[in-house]
Amino acid sequence: MTAPALSKQSLGTGYVVATGVALSVALLAHAVSMIRLTVTDGVILAVGLTPALTLVAAHYWLPMSGLDGEQIWTAAEWCGCGVALFTVINVVILLSPLPHSSMVPSILASSVAVGGFGGTLVGWLLELRRSRRRLKQSNDVLFRVLRHDLRNDLNVALGHLGELKREHSDRRASVGEPQAHVCKLSESVEALIDTTEKARQIAFAFDADKRARRPVDVVPHVREQVATVERCHPAVSVETDLPDQAPAYADWMLGTVLENVLENAVVHCEETPSLYVSVESRDGRVFVRVSDNCPSIPQHELAVFDSGTETPLHHSKGIGLWLTTWIVESYGGALSLDSSDDGNTVRLELRGPTRLDRLWEWLQSRL
Repeated sequence: MTAPALSKQSLGTGYVVATGVALSVALLAHAVSMIRLTVTDGVILAVGLTPALTLVAAHYWLPMSGLDGEQIWTAAEWCGCGVALFTVINVVILLSPLPHSSMVPSILASSVAVGGFGGTLVGWLLELRRSRRRLKQSNDVLFRVLRHDLRNDLNVALGHLGELKREHSDRRASVGEPQAHVCKLSESVEALIDTTEKARQIAFAFDADKRARRPVDVVPHVREQVATVERCHPAVSVETDLPDQAPAYADWMLGTVLENVLENAVVHCEETPSLYVSVESRDGRVFVRVSDNCPSIPQHELAVFDSGTETPLHHSKGIGLWLTTWIVESYGGALSLDSSDDGNTVRLELRGPTRLDRLWEWLQSRL
């Protein structure tokens, strides 16, 4: 799926650059209007022009600094917060009964430029920190998959192949036993294929800017995945509590999220699976809850998700929940796990569409 012509990266970069241009023009225009510049005037102008011109060059240094897509949009939001904060401070100063000099316009513009650059810098640092955390998580999980999960499945497949060779070489072997090993071997290969497919989807989860996220109704996706589970696992009992609609900020990978959560509950259940799926919209957020009657999730697996770090001794089973977590986080949401003697509950918290999202969707529809 190709990125839209007008992306959040281009809008975010455009806002930061436009802010820098406006402040630079204001400072230079005031400098030109002054009859004679003193050293103090020059210092004030330099203090303002430096961050303002840096913002003008954001089109080049923001992508080169390690940010892209949604991250640049977030940095632009922080730039707007910095500009707004210092603008409010300036308004308070102007309304105060303090004596005003001829350099007040330059001082105000310079402070706004510092606020805009400071906000951009804060957003840049926060996004880089988040990228490093998620990169470490993905490396830990992928290394564990290659070192542990795939190796174990391959060992099982090789073991059954060895049994087939021995039994076919032994004329006294029964006809049914080779067939049982063939079935086990087929299941192991299917598990390998499923694992590698999830590993491939991780790339899509992290490459969020190439996915056209927009307000999506969660309810039809939930109904579709519940129907799939009931069709593929006839013994499963699924109870649902769904509203008429529940729009959330998501994309086509929302189906992968729901599929992983439901499939994980069914596969790891040692008895007849019974699921309860609910969707609720509240306070601008959409909450999806999937409860099961499966054995409690081991404490060390819960600790892995709480800490966000895997180790050779403490890791989770599979990569489905990790993939789900990363996709939900790319939507600005969160995933949480609860476990008790009665079963387990996975809670997905998704961000509902804001006015900015609706404006963004309207702009895309007009282009």
